[in-house]
Amino acid sequence: MSVCLFFDMDKDAEAYLTAHAVSGCEAVFLAQEFNDPKTITLEQYKNADVISVFPHSDSLKNDYLDYFPNLKLIATRSTGFNHIDLDYAKKRGIAVVNVPNYGEVTVAEFTMGTMLGLSRKIYKAKSQMKANNVHMDDYIGIDLAGRTLGVIGTGAIGRHVIKLATAFGMKILANDPFPNKAVQEMGIAYVDLPTLYKESDIITLHCPATPENLHMLDETAFRQMKKGVLIVNTARGSLIETESLYNALKSGQVGGAALDVLENEDVITHREIATDIDARSHDFLIDSVINFKMMQLDTTIITPHIAFNSIDAVNRILQTTVDNIQSFENGQLIHSVL
Repeated sequence: MSVCLFFDMDKDAEAYLTAHAVSGCEAVFLAQEFNDPKTITLEQYKNADVISVFPHSDSLKNDYLDYFPNLKLIATRSTGFNHIDLDYAKKRGIAVVNVPNYGEVTVAEFTMGTMLGLSRKIYKAKSQMKANNVHMDDYIGIDLAGRTLGVIGTGAIGRHVIKLATAFGMKILANDPFPNKAVQEMGIAYVDLPTLYKESDIITLHCPATPENLHMLDETAFRQMKKGVLIVNTARGSLIETESLYNALKSGQVGGAALDVLENEDVITHREIATDIDARSHDFLIDSVINFKMMQLDTTIITPHIAFNSIDAVNRILQTTVDNIQSFENGQLIHSVL
């Protein structure tokens, strides 16, 4: 019987995976993340055949993977797989599978929710109401109807955002290196980034983290945008250069930002990382300080990477992971990223 280690598990996920068990596989549920040093003390599970991980900002450490000589499959409970060294996996003959679709509706709805919160200053009003410090003039917002939304990235999530935004009566501009026929058939224009920056009232990001996309929103990009533009990011923190966004918010060039992801967000979402400060880079420390300062601004809505986190989406992730591992156990490979 194969042994499968599920890392970063909570009670609900464990209950689901127990009820939908992979046949022929002994499941071991661990609360720790794979990169926890305790991983290389799991002597009784050293011969594990499969590991399943949920990605955080750190990549899977290859020296930890070396600890499992019989490893045959890495099943990431995510669509993205940039936390896994695919060259290393190929070299060792380890298959890597992902969850290609689970959250387009979930993330798109969250995107629209934070967009409404930002455009109508809902969170600022809530905060001041709780403090019994109401100033009605502080809450003047904008209608979404008639505004231009720039959608960068028209994969499954971006396309669903377009559908929802269209229902709100927004004008849509899209940008993607690979234009989608279904989007074009909706009458949506694909434009270059300078045009999208110049004409959009709100910009929302739905593209992957790649070397080409690193800091695509930086000081130069913000200068090209309308004064007071709103920025929404539910994709990857590295798409935005942190200090440039903070400066643009302070100057009013960016009127507000709704961020579910941050560059170097670990220290905020995983508090214990702050104790490992010596292992962190200079850029990590600078970004962390600016992220904390940005959280204090009343022009930001910052959430801890939860756009995917509905019970419906989580169950889809878990079920696809079960299907991936079961298929592997049956001699087939689905959703391979190699």
